[in-house]
Amino acid sequence: MISDVRLGAFLSGGIDSSAVVGLMSEVSDQPVDTFSVTFGEEEYDESQYSNLIAKKFNTRHTSVELSPKDFLDEMPAALAAVDSPTGDGFNTYVVSKATKKAGITVALSGLGGDELFAGYPYFFNWLDIQRGLLPKIPRLFRRPLSAALSTSKRSKYQRIADILAAETLDLAGVYPMFRQVMSKQTAGGYFQNSNGRSSLEKMLDEKRDAVAQFPLLSQISIAEMIGYTQNVLLKDTDQFSMASALEVREPYFDYLLVEYVLGIPDSIKFPKYPKSLLVESIAPLLPDEIVHREKKGFVLPWERWMRNELKDLCESRLRQLEERAIFAPGQLDRKWNAFQNGADGVRWSELWHLVVLADWLERNGF
Repeated sequence: MISDVRLGAFLSGGIDSSAVVGLMSEVSDQPVDTFSVTFGEEEYDESQYSNLIAKKFNTRHTSVELSPKDFLDEMPAALAAVDSPTGDGFNTYVVSKATKKAGITVALSGLGGDELFAGYPYFFNWLDIQRGLLPKIPRLFRRPLSAALSTSKRSKYQRIADILAAETLDLAGVYPMFRQVMSKQTAGGYFQNSNGRSSLEKMLDEKRDAVAQFPLLSQISIAEMIGYTQNVLLKDTDQFSMASALEVREPYFDYLLVEYVLGIPDSIKFPKYPKSLLVESIAPLLPDEIVHREKKGFVLPWERWMRNELKDLCESRLRQLEERAIFAPGQLDRKWNAFQNGADGVRWSELWHLVVLADWLERNGF
């Protein structure tokens, strides 16, 4: 919080950002400036929780309501801000712009709480795999079940199929499946060439012996930091915030805290409820309404927008991508039509990433 300029914080109303704001308020001699994005679509809106925390800690709170029109208006500038194509982080662009407009130059963020304190479902998936019988079953006997599940149109079963077909069920073999945008079967339908090892798998394989010395939950945290954290989460936060000349700081990624938490045994870190170790370490700072509420995740209503307000943008970009003849002929068109008709097995995220890729290629003259 040491800064020569006005300092604020992003506040979503989740455990991580609420903890940061609460701790800031404890040591600040004046109300903390907080900022959040809200939506008109009720199922995506979490303003009741950010407002609760703002009131509890007496912050100067600003809510930025994001409508489809607002997002469309900001889309060209947001897309122009990316140095490399990404399907994530556009909410950071909007809240950063509003934060900077309010006179704030530095903002603290709750990024890193999920990665460090086992806040994602696949922390438990990893424990189930490692503590179960699956690693003892030879790949030869796993492959028939994998082949059967791979025919499903549901991405969940396709991902399970990918895990079952993995050469090894260690961190390098399993973790990339947790974070992939689309299953290998889906990717194969687009590219007809999806059998290579990912760069993330290679990096984890190189660090196999070092990572194996840590507790199982910490192994996923390490994989997160090697993969998603540095290549997506922090990169996107930096490029979208700096587009408005806003500096974002992430207390949870302080290296001393990271080193300490990675060494904590699973028996202590295992969440009895969401991120219980973090919550109890600062108790009674956070109210139960925040700690025990259903986790939605901070996402934009992409699926609805892509079928309505963003439809023309998506269609034009996918058409440009189709003309490049990178993919199987007609595949993009078939996928887009299936998505528009609400067909099972076509997720908005796989198409949105391709829309952004197409836009990035056009903007950069490739």
